[in-house]
Amino acid sequence: MKFSCSFLACALVLVSLQGLAQHKENEAALAEHSMINVNEAAAKSAHTLHPDAQWYPEAGLGLFIHWGLSSVKDLDASWPMITGWGLASIKLDSAEMARVIRERHYNINNERPVLTPNEYWAMAKEFKPTNYDPDKWLNAAKEAGFTYAVLTTKHHEGFAMWPSNYGDFSTKNYMGGKDLVKPFIEACRKHGLKVGLYFSPPDWYFERDYKSFRRPSPNNPDFPELDADLNPRTTKPDPEALKQHKAAYAALVRGQILELLTNYGKIDLLWFDGKAPIENATRVVTPEEIRKLQPGIVMNPRMHGTGDFRTFERTPPAADPGDVWAEFCNPWTNSWANSNTIPFRSNAFILGQFVSMRAWGVNYLPSVGPKADGSMPDAVYENMKVVEKWMQVNGRAVKGTGQLPAGELASVPATAQGNYRYLFAIPEFKSNGMYEKDRLPAKDTVLTLKVPVKPKSVTLLGSKKALSYKYANKEVTVTLPASMRSNLVDVVQVEL
Repeated sequence: MKFSCSFLACALVLVSLQGLAQHKENEAALAEHSMINVNEAAAKSAHTLHPDAQWYPEAGLGLFIHWGLSSVKDLDASWPMITGWGLASIKLDSAEMARVIRERHYNINNERPVLTPNEYWAMAKEFKPTNYDPDKWLNAAKEAGFTYAVLTTKHHEGFAMWPSNYGDFSTKNYMGGKDLVKPFIEACRKHGLKVGLYFSPPDWYFERDYKSFRRPSPNNPDFPELDADLNPRTTKPDPEALKQHKAAYAALVRGQILELLTNYGKIDLLWFDGKAPIENATRVVTPEEIRKLQPGIVMNPRMHGTGDFRTFERTPPAADPGDVWAEFCNPWTNSWANSNTIPFRSNAFILGQFVSMRAWGVNYLPSVGPKADGSMPDAVYENMKVVEKWMQVNGRAVKGTGQLPAGELASVPATAQGNYRYLFAIPEFKSNGMYEKDRLPAKDTVLTLKVPVKPKSVTLLGSKKALSYKYANKEVTVTLPASMRSNLVDVVQVEL
């Protein structure tokens, strides 16, 4: 934990402001996790020592790509088929609850529609990615400084993006066997990005005759479960039929994971998202079996409870997570999958999160979503270009760098490499703000760094201009004038 009290205070303020901005989203994320059997707090991390996996802690920047049926109507992935999101904390009588459910209110974000699950799955007939070009996606990502990419091969919606031999809801049944996973993997390899595959063991399509499609409501325990048309379920499942269903569920999850691990050559990362609601869910495919097929793979802990790296979602860690591998994922918009109609968060905000994570050795995984025809929205490329230009100037501060050496302390997020130290001046936003309209005007900024020797030089990395500084009591105090600030994160380079 190589940070000063002032850096910790700064980080806590940053997290606090961002937390306020994302409060509703974070509440929804916690509810989502409970519905897919994810317990981040209890997850354990003990990373593999295989030499092929040691790229991960230095990866820095990954691209999360959420794509699936939801792109047909520019929706978020899977969750729009779950209703009752605003009802957990209020008490309603059965008539009021029925009205609210019927009118499809109180979903994750009230302005977005809720589809019945059957309406959602019907989008499979309209999902025709004739302009699918992952080569273009990943070329842009590589140019922008991304080092790995993670594609949703199957989200909770249950639609497998490859022609799976398990189940009846994949490209095999709707696209004549077109494989959307293979071109992604090939494009990653072509452009030198590590291959990451997201897979959801929870499969709501396969579970459709047994699952309730409303958020559990402790204050309304008597309200019935909802079926795939969002109508109350009136019958209980036959015990023997339920037993057979769960056995088939386990076979589906196992079969599909093994397909992903054996059909495409080397896979670098497996990003699980939950456990199937079946007995011994963590043993459907064990970590040992996975590593036997893919010895150098890294996995998160969301299926097995243990993994190679911790996953922080939407809310960044409030402090250095310590001597573990870790990753923070967050949408580039406020939707995991919809990058077409929802505004992007300010790149000053995104880059601020990125450098804050790198100061603690945590990878950053922002998410974007392609359109239904397989093309990536123009806004994605435009924002990647901003990151690319920033990386061209400031990349040395986040590539191949590490945390500050023991005993060195900074008032802001900072990294180190050799005799260089990099201090990040992050733009400020209005309370609850994360969009460009919320960014506050630049102001004179004072940064401090405790180091045992006087600097040889202090410069602004972008302009290479010398900066005024003082060195006293083994502390460097740097003044960065507002006139020298950019609209993004500025980097002060200290050469010792």
